Amino acid sequence: MAVELGVLFEVFKAATPILLATLGAAVGQRAGVLNLGIEGTVYLSAAVAALLGPPWGLLLAVAVGTLYNLLYYFLANDFALNQVLLGFAFTMVAYGVGSQVAQSRVGVPLQKPALYGPEAFAAAVVLAVVVHVLLRTRLGVAIKASGDDPASLDLMGIDVYRVRKIAGAVEGLLASAAGAYLVLAYYGSWSDQLVMGWGFLAVVTAMIALWRPLLAIAASLVPSTFISLSYTLQRYLQISPHLLNTTPYLASIAVLVILYIAARRGAFKTSAPRWLAKPYIREER
Repeated sequence: MAVELGVLFEVFKAATPILLATLGAAVGQRAGVLNLGIEGTVYLSAAVAALLGPPWGLLLAVAVGTLYNLLYYFLANDFALNQVLLGFAFTMVAYGVGSQVAQSRVGVPLQKPALYGPEAFAAAVVLAVVVHVLLRTRLGVAIKASGDDPASLDLMGIDVYRVRKIAGAVEGLLASAAGAYLVLAYYGSWSDQLVMGWGFLAVVTAMIALWRPLLAIAASLVPSTFISLSYTLQRYLQISPHLLNTTPYLASIAVLVILYIAARRGAFKTSAPRWLAKPYIREER
């Protein structure tokens, strides 16, 4: 029983940063932007949080990460750059800058907050409800329209670029909070390797959640379960930890494929943004 409760605690603990970043990715993708650079945002904000520690590290991490994410949205939308290539470039830059920024903090323990398990996940669930309500407001409708039919939104006199930047700010804020949580609460220290990959998980998990904040709550538990199991299995199996660490990604992709097949067979209707990853150029409308 104690082992089961310990694993369950770890599942919720790992689900918190995934849920935060997934909510951000869902908002951004709803706006029509496929931001693979969210991995860089998570990583860079984690490095900043590690540099200063609590509480100022959290505040500065959110500020830096949000601005970094907004820079991506500026280049991806105003300059209509390829979102996939730009996302990878932003991630690699963040890896380099972040590892340099937090170099002196490698292995240095940080004081963990009082709430970093199920309580923190409960707070993230409340944020999911807030994002759900946000997407039902006038602003939320505009965000979804910018991903489904930006030309019509533009004809109504609403600036598509501005709407997407607002979505980028929301995405950046949530992804940065996830990065800060990883260092300040989940690991309690900084490591170049351990913080990598969490942002990429959020991109896939947002698709598993069908870009719906409330479904993101359940979707975040998919990779977090396998993350926790991989740590547990490392104690009993003579398998490379690098191989075990691939299980959250493999599981997430498997669930995504299953959902795709089910949707193709008419089990449910997907609500994928029609302009996802496509730059909107006003002059070409």
